[in-house]
Amino acid sequence: MEEQRAKGFTLMELVITLGILATLLAVAAPSLDLFSSSYKLRGAAREVATDLQFARLLAVKENKDFRVDISPQSYQVVRVSDGNVAKSRNLNADYPNVTLTSISIPFDSRGNSMANTVIVTNPRGTRNVTVVSTGRVKIE
Repeated sequence: MEEQRAKGFTLMELVITLGILATLLAVAAPSLDLFSSSYKLRGAAREVATDLQFARLLAVKENKDFRVDISPQSYQVVRVSDGNVAKSRNLNADYPNVTLTSISIPFDSRGNSMANTVIVTNPRGTRNVTVVSTGRVKIE
């Protein structure tokens, strides 16, 4: 008569499988970190570009001059006439290790600006957010 064998995994099979998974994870972890860092850099650059466009549109909408005051970790959209802060953002909360160049970018009531570049940096690299004299914002 045939012996029936219990179905399932033995302890040795389970230990070997977990060892293989741990090795694969150890090899893949640095790649995941690089991907995450690049993603955060692109995301921070998009945030800055979006808020620069917001400042430009707000200047045209309200027919007033606005400026974006940028510091290494945060920035503010400010109405020039009364110093009222229309928007404030701290990038360090969502994008750790990302720094910006300190600069003030003005937008007149027509949405025009001076040519300026905000450099967004993290350990993975840099992205340039450029504002041209017409007020157009682009990420390079």
